[in-house]
Amino acid sequence: MMKEFWVLFSHGILLMLLNAGDVSCTMATLRLVTTLMSNYSKTIRPVASGVEPVIVRYGIALQQIIDMDERNQILTTNVWLRQHWNDVHFLWNPSDYDGVKTIRIPITDLWRPDIILYNNADDAFKGIMKTNAEIQHDGSVSWYAPAIFKSSCKVDIRYFPFDTQYCKLRIGSWTFAASSLQLVNRSKAGDVDSFISNGEWKLLGMPVVREDIYYPCCPDDPYNILTFSINIRRRSLFYVINLIVPCMLVVALTMMDFYLPADSGEKITLCITILLSLSVFILLVVETLPPTSEVVPLISAYYMSTMVLVTVSTFFTILVLVLHHHGANGKRAPLVLRKLTFEVIAPFLCRGQCKNSKDKETCLEYKMDGSLPELNVHIYEHNFSGQMDTTEQKVMSIGSQKARLQYVLNDLTSHMHDITKKLENTDAEEEIVKEWKEVALVLDRLFMLIFGVTTFISTCAIIFQAPSFE
Repeated sequence: MMKEFWVLFSHGILLMLLNAGDVSCTMATLRLVTTLMSNYSKTIRPVASGVEPVIVRYGIALQQIIDMDERNQILTTNVWLRQHWNDVHFLWNPSDYDGVKTIRIPITDLWRPDIILYNNADDAFKGIMKTNAEIQHDGSVSWYAPAIFKSSCKVDIRYFPFDTQYCKLRIGSWTFAASSLQLVNRSKAGDVDSFISNGEWKLLGMPVVREDIYYPCCPDDPYNILTFSINIRRRSLFYVINLIVPCMLVVALTMMDFYLPADSGEKITLCITILLSLSVFILLVVETLPPTSEVVPLISAYYMSTMVLVTVSTFFTILVLVLHHHGANGKRAPLVLRKLTFEVIAPFLCRGQCKNSKDKETCLEYKMDGSLPELNVHIYEHNFSGQMDTTEQKVMSIGSQKARLQYVLNDLTSHMHDITKKLENTDAEEEIVKEWKEVALVLDRLFMLIFGVTTFISTCAIIFQAPSFE
């Protein structure tokens, strides 16, 4: 029991001593702040001599890329600002104030450099949080503040969606030239160690460059400008899946248009539907990109080339349909077209049904003008004309039953001759129609091959212009 009492008593004494130390430290800090701020003015530069410049070491830690508005060309970032300078008014001996070496004062009560973002695109200009500043006993002031920057960024959409953007944050004083305020960078590059990965953009780096800008108002006294370049590369997988791959599938359907039979009556409808689909995809791209006439985006060039190819394929499809239905005129295809189609293109495309073109020439003995040949009826006249005259004489003279039967047989032979002639004409017309259809079919397969090769070459020529794929 006594042991527990002494433990509680010792703890109470320790807490009293700690509270007394905190009260003493707080009172010392209050006395220090009161002393330092008694004759302090936040409107005067904190230097001992008016000709001395205030040296401000400036740095940025990039935390997050919030948004990249390509259409309005505005980059929104979350950054941590780090500023350091010396203030001659904040000098004290820590031993005089119970060892207090560091105090924290709201930045609104201190002089601070009027460093702003030159390419600010925020209409409200409310980006930096007014946090406390940390002051050391040797006069060094450190101000760490988070900020949301909306900066203008010239977007280069030449290789969209495989593009790399270089957005700059131009930091500098608005009223103080280098003779009054010297702005230097804390390091050669911005801090990206705590950067939050972005799903659309990959951060490549954040180098910083210090430069002197001369203005007409003061040609002998430059302004120091720090330029932080945020180098980002677009992750193109989203656009490949949602814009490029569907377009490739639509182009594949265009190739199937050549394979579709001409008798189906849907070849032209399919071409028009594909053109409308490509128009929808182009509208989606236009809504994303900024309206500019300086360059043609890579994806726009791809869509335009695809639309041109589909338009040309529509023209070829119409030509094939015209040839397919041209056999109804009753004239054969021109000799040059037949030789080119059946003897050159068909063997190249391995069209086996067109290898019997020479046999077809013997079956279809046409005149050079393309009309049907007259039937050779001399054989029929030689065989039956004499018999018919003799039979008629016999019928008229003696009227025998045998002569009547012979007359009927001769008349039947004459009708059979007419029927044979009509069948031959019908077969010839069918062969003409079939020949034109085979010509159209061979050309259709040739156009499909040409379209496929051209589409592949144009796609590779455009897509592989991109500097990187990721």
